[in-house]
Amino acid sequence: MKQIFIFITVILFAGQSAYSQDVAKVWSLQECIVYANEHNLDIKMQAVNVDVQEVALSTSKNQRLPNLTGSASQSYNFGRSPSGYDNTYQDNNSRSTNWGLSTNVPIFTGFRINNEIAASKLDLQTVAAELDKARESMEINIVSAYLQILYSKEVLNIANQQVDLSKEQLDRIRKMYETGRASEAEIYEIEAQLANDELSAVQAVSDLRMAILSLTQLLELPSPEDFDVGEPQAEIDFMLARRPDAIFGNALVSRASIRAEELRLQSREKNILVAKSQYYPTLSFGAGYSNNYYIINGFDNISFADQLKNNRNEYFGLSLNIPIFNRFATRNNVRTAKLYKTMQELQLENTKKTLYKEIQQAYYNAVTSEEKYKAAEKAGQSAEKAFGYMEEKLNNGRATMYEYNDAKTNMTRALSNRTQAKYDFIFRKKILEFYERE
Repeated sequence: MKQIFIFITVILFAGQSAYSQDVAKVWSLQECIVYANEHNLDIKMQAVNVDVQEVALSTSKNQRLPNLTGSASQSYNFGRSPSGYDNTYQDNNSRSTNWGLSTNVPIFTGFRINNEIAASKLDLQTVAAELDKARESMEINIVSAYLQILYSKEVLNIANQQVDLSKEQLDRIRKMYETGRASEAEIYEIEAQLANDELSAVQAVSDLRMAILSLTQLLELPSPEDFDVGEPQAEIDFMLARRPDAIFGNALVSRASIRAEELRLQSREKNILVAKSQYYPTLSFGAGYSNNYYIINGFDNISFADQLKNNRNEYFGLSLNIPIFNRFATRNNVRTAKLYKTMQELQLENTKKTLYKEIQQAYYNAVTSEEKYKAAEKAGQSAEKAFGYMEEKLNNGRATMYEYNDAKTNMTRALSNRTQAKYDFIFRKKILEFYERE
């Protein structure tokens, strides 16, 4: 039995030493949030999507620019081919070199380019809003993980207090046994209780270790070693935010999820105009230059300089394309674009309803958790007083060890419930403040 006690004590001491604040860097909640926004891989990937959309916007804008195309070719002819002199077919060998430049400038595209640029701008704003949404979700996860560490710390503190109480009681019972006021069975009973308390403390150390690991993984830290969080000193404020309807009105303007869906809807409207642009004629300006040089075997060929002067060709002009019938492709493209807009309208409405439900749940969860915490606070105080009386009665020989252990168990349960209710209320209140935030 003593060897088991020593083994558990060593594990407990090692676990507590691993999280000693003397060597660990203490992180505040705000530091965790800022660090996660800079290093979390999900946030980084969403930021890359913003960069991709910026490139897409640049591509849309560049459609207004003229293009420039260069071409060159080298060919060899054998056998019967048109003569370069009298345009008759003869058996001869020849080679020719051709090169040229051409450009095309869009003048009117049925407003397609303007609407594509507008849609790309909206898409860029959409992915930026999605990035803000990812940061908001990350912030909630950070707050939850952070509070879980604080909760695990308090549970570990309660477990250590129970271990200390059992040790003190064991020393007291042993002294009473030496004077004949306690039996050997009572010593064994306290030793068993001490073993259970130490096992609970070991479990609490493990839970704290896993809570720290969860937060450090969210932060993308390489290791949970030398990591700790600071405990807030301010007292808990029981003042809740406004009612759900008022919070929802504010959230419709401030929440990134709503903003993203609204921007996506505006982009769908621009896509309808892009599809309709195919009904309009298009007008473009084109210009080009070309030249060639050829040699025919067996003939006195013109010099290279003279051929460059004589064979050159320049052109420029306007090109008008009028759509007449394209197998109803344009009509169906417009229909499809309108259907996508309708789907996005439904998606926006669904996102708003989901947000309202989340705010309602957050509000009433906060109200309920506040009531639970206040009740758990009273229950904890009462359990501590009851245990103090029972401990005094046991020392005076007016209570049994069973009654003492029962009072101690009730106090431990009440303190644990109070701790759980406390951090549940803090978390629920944080979520409500998150929706309330501008």
